[in-house]
Amino acid sequence: MKLPFGRQPTMQPIPGDRVMPLHFFEDSLLVQGNNMAVSLVFDAVLDPKILRESLEGLVQQEGWQRLGGRLRKNASGKIEWHIPAQFSVDRPAISFAHVDHGMPAASHPAASRIPKPQDRPCIVGDPDDLEGLAWEPGYKPNGINDYLTSDLPVLGLRVNSFTDKTVVVLQWQHVAFDALGMQYVVEGWSSMLWGKTAEVLIPCGLDLDPFHFLSQESHFATEEHVLTDRRVGWGGLLRWGLGYGIDMLVRAKENRMVCIPETYWRPQWEKAVEELRTEAISNGEDPSKVFLTENDVLTAWILRCVVGEIGMGPEVTVAASIAMSLRKSFEGELLPASTEHPYVGNAFGWANVLVTAGDIISKPLSWLARQVRCAINEQGTRAQHEAYYAMVRKSGTGLPIIVFGDGGMAQVGFSNWSKAGLFNLDFSPARQGPSDDSLPCRPSYVQENHGPVKPADGFFILGKDEKGNYWTSACKVKGQWAKFEEQLKEFDKTGSEPPKQNQGNS
Repeated sequence: MKLPFGRQPTMQPIPGDRVMPLHFFEDSLLVQGNNMAVSLVFDAVLDPKILRESLEGLVQQEGWQRLGGRLRKNASGKIEWHIPAQFSVDRPAISFAHVDHGMPAASHPAASRIPKPQDRPCIVGDPDDLEGLAWEPGYKPNGINDYLTSDLPVLGLRVNSFTDKTVVVLQWQHVAFDALGMQYVVEGWSSMLWGKTAEVLIPCGLDLDPFHFLSQESHFATEEHVLTDRRVGWGGLLRWGLGYGIDMLVRAKENRMVCIPETYWRPQWEKAVEELRTEAISNGEDPSKVFLTENDVLTAWILRCVVGEIGMGPEVTVAASIAMSLRKSFEGELLPASTEHPYVGNAFGWANVLVTAGDIISKPLSWLARQVRCAINEQGTRAQHEAYYAMVRKSGTGLPIIVFGDGGMAQVGFSNWSKAGLFNLDFSPARQGPSDDSLPCRPSYVQENHGPVKPADGFFILGKDEKGNYWTSACKVKGQWAKFEEQLKEFDKTGSEPPKQNQGNS
């Protein structure tokens, strides 16, 4: 079978296509640099035809046709959307591939390595082991260029059938949507699968870019960003780039999946909340106002693992960049309510947590989790997002990112996909063979693959499965995962308390 990502000359426009410019968040190397694949593992045999028809049906619904769009460069070299007036066999709404492996998953060289949860936090596998299932054999993602040189829709589906499992892979170019946009896609897909077409929401119109104003010099922010004074200057950026940039672009990396069982993370979360409530009472404050999400504690715990693994000096700055959706902050004047007309696209910003390695190691996990929650609350307002992108406009880097901290800091990134609800999907209508119809058909495992840009220490928190296990993956510089695993073993012995011997002065 011909590879859908085969290299071809730049595609020419096709008469009748609806042509639209890229939006503000799409016209960026950050999103254009990555092709995405999310693999959903079901412990059941699913009908690939039903899966395909339901996803194709979604893309053909009113307001969803953009996901069947193609990408082209115009005469000026600008990338545009080209959406077919009608989808057809020759120009389908989605790309599709079905591979029937004809064997149990345990007999397949890649599927036999699908990670399984353990009774303690540990590294359970390498998501790259499943790349042969996530992509076409031999394919290496090359970003948006793969779509500019083909008539490929931005959305694709690949179904791997085994006699006892099905690996369902959703593929897309990042210009199509971000993690919360993915939530609306899979929710719509599920509704189509269940025959609930009337429940599919119509996305908000994308003829006009609601975030275009963020790129305009004439738009003035109403307040300064809270971290304005911590912005890294050009000298610091050079120093930082020579470290982190080399890690990202040059040094060999390893991808790993970590599973954190509920028996471990829940006591950590409960302890953190209780400590903050006790502190609130001692300060004469209302303990009922203490709020930490499970992901706040997970983020803090991962940060502690990373710092303990590296053994950096206590004075070193650690910068945690947490991806956030802008949708809720801009609902009302710019965006309709997501419960009525969701924004299926890219709309992201960041909360930045700046702490020292010494504080991460020496202070309670509850303290660090509160820094995470405070950063999200404080930097997640519309005014703060506008202040952030005012700095982006003036930066001249071409990337929607501002670096806070200092040139010698350690950088850790977080993208939380829990709200996408991937583990909550129920694909029962596609289930084949004898089964208990009263039981839902949910993914037992979820992972992501992307490329070619793979930042070091960029953690994806993929969500919580039916058994309460949290799953997170990241790429790290080769050799560092072994140290991370040692850290996990120490934490398994001591709870969330870090091993004192890892407090280095290097």
